Amino acid sequence: METIQKLKENAAIFLPENGLEEKLKLAEKENRKLIIKLGFDPTAPDLHLGHAVVLKKMKQFQDLGHQIVIVVGSFTARIGDPTGKNKSRKPLNIEEVQHNAETYINQLSKIIDIEKAKIVFNSEWLDTLSFSEVIQIMSNVTVAQLMHRNDFNKRFTENTPIAMHELVYPILQAFDSVKINADIEMGGTDQLFNCTMGRQLQENCKMPAQIVMCMPLLKGLDGKEKMSKSLHNTIGLIDEPNEMFGKTMSIPDSLILEFLDLTTNFSLKEKQEIKNRLETENPMNIKKLIAKNIISQYHSKELADEAEIFFANQFQSKNAASKTFVPVLISSIENSSDQIALIDLCVSIKNDITKSANRRLIESGAVQIDNAKITNPYELIQLKKETKVKIGKRDFFELI
Repeated sequence: METIQKLKENAAIFLPENGLEEKLKLAEKENRKLIIKLGFDPTAPDLHLGHAVVLKKMKQFQDLGHQIVIVVGSFTARIGDPTGKNKSRKPLNIEEVQHNAETYINQLSKIIDIEKAKIVFNSEWLDTLSFSEVIQIMSNVTVAQLMHRNDFNKRFTENTPIAMHELVYPILQAFDSVKINADIEMGGTDQLFNCTMGRQLQENCKMPAQIVMCMPLLKGLDGKEKMSKSLHNTIGLIDEPNEMFGKTMSIPDSLILEFLDLTTNFSLKEKQEIKNRLETENPMNIKKLIAKNIISQYHSKELADEAEIFFANQFQSKNAASKTFVPVLISSIENSSDQIALIDLCVSIKNDITKSANRRLIESGAVQIDNAKITNPYELIQLKKETKVKIGKRDFFELI
């Protein structure tokens, strides 16, 4: 029971609901390891904490002795997975796929035991299919079923083009499950449709259907969109400790609980104690705990301690004790150039009040840039590192 509880911790979706219990009982009865599948297309060279949410769950299965299989989309990355944003993702060439895949695999070792994991490339079987075989696989799925995918349905309704290769993509991902005989497929909640397609294709091939286990999507540093390299809102697994610490300290307070649950390895008891502290303590203290825990996981406890000292020296000791500068990533500020109107800058970094309230603060002289009072809401501010922004009496920010 304790094992089931640990495996289910933080998981967002199980399909079917009791599927995990049934698969574990089956494995015990047949005296075999479960095959746990995670597929990814190497669309960018670096892994981040968003990827780690699923990978850490895979590690739990691995620690219990089950076989985890990483399916590298060496074929599907050259097609382009629908992004869920009303347009298809740009396909990659063979060289880009190979480079990114090698980098991914090296970084996987920060979380899973690479020696015990099985890593396969779906080009091994998809490149060898004849066109008639592809048609035969596609015949297992109807257009109506594909249109149940939310982004396909939305684009069709809005008369936004959907290319044929995008419709084929979920079927190819499902075929990966057939080839490796997956018992469980894991992914983020945005992969629910594709993973469910794997269940259907396995059943059509007279195989036991995999269960689907989806983990939540970790929001990025902006607190709005999911963590994504293309949105520049990530904490990378190979980021330097000081950078990891600064980025974690820059997350909005609204993300603290999410980061505590999904990025740290505190015990359930420790997490609850920290949540209780959050009710009475300065959120900055909790962010420091989270930042040190993250660095301890991917670097070491010693480097986590050093990063905390570095942060204090860089952002706190230079200021009066009452002034704690919150670091703000320039890349997280929505802007198309290296200059931004003061009002837009204030709204970006202090989004807990309205734009009108920010404007009133500016016009009343309560906003300073590098200790200079500015009362014109539309004065252009240069976006450069170490720029200090004071908004009102208590809010101090520094661009990094």
